[in-house]
Amino acid sequence: MFALKITLGIVYLLICVALVVVTLLQDPKQEGVSALSGQTDSFLNKNKGGTKEAFFSKLTILLGVLFAVVAIVLTIVIPL
Repeated sequence: MFALKITLGIVYLLICVALVVVTLLQDPKQEGVSALSGQTDSFLNKNKGGTKEAFFSKLTILLGVLFAVVAIVLTIVIPL
């Protein structure tokens, strides 16, 4: 059980670092608050295709889900 805790901890740390790096590599959105008011239609833009922005967006979502799943598993495993 100790090896599982150490392994999950290392995986969790790697996911955290990857999530920070991928988030920082993304281009900043210049719309700001105007996106909330409906002044731009870029929120509904489905034409991202195979761009770098689409790749980083999907990777961020994947890493975020992995972050949450590993955090839940660590919460269950650590008290044991």
